[in-house]
Amino acid sequence: MSDTLDLDETDIKILNMLIKDARTRLKVIAKECETSSVSVLNRIKRLKKLKVITGATLYPNLSALGIPITATIGVNYDGNQDQEILKLIGEQTYLVEPSPSIGEYDLCALVYAKSINEIDKIAYSVRKHFEASKVTINVWSGHPQSAFENLDLRPKEKR
Repeated sequence: MSDTLDLDETDIKILNMLIKDARTRLKVIAKECETSSVSVLNRIKRLKKLKVITGATLYPNLSALGIPITATIGVNYDGNQDQEILKLIGEQTYLVEPSPSIGEYDLCALVYAKSINEIDKIAYSVRKHFEASKVTINVWSGHPQSAFENLDLRPKEKR
């Protein structure tokens, strides 16, 4: 038995429209899917129940609030210090997405900050207090923008 769900073309259209704008009105989706608003609502409820739809992501323009820097911080270290490192990062920035990881870094964090200087201080503190072997900072040239229009939800064999 497969753990994946079979979605029909209408489900895929609904998901694609919601991915692009989660606030799209049911009437607009229904018109695009050539069905009723009630049918769209029932499908969305079913997709929520199946946990295909779990919520929405919002990327606010924090530059307008004086928080212009978006960055990821990657850390390599020995030991089990995830929570302590994340606490330090969270005290000095707006920690958005903390995540232990597998790959190049032991820990990755998406942060917002008021200046690059704040992020440099974090890198120094993490190296000093946790003897991290590597701290890498990637400053983004803008706020996160998801390119979900490139996401094709149809099964590969039907593309």
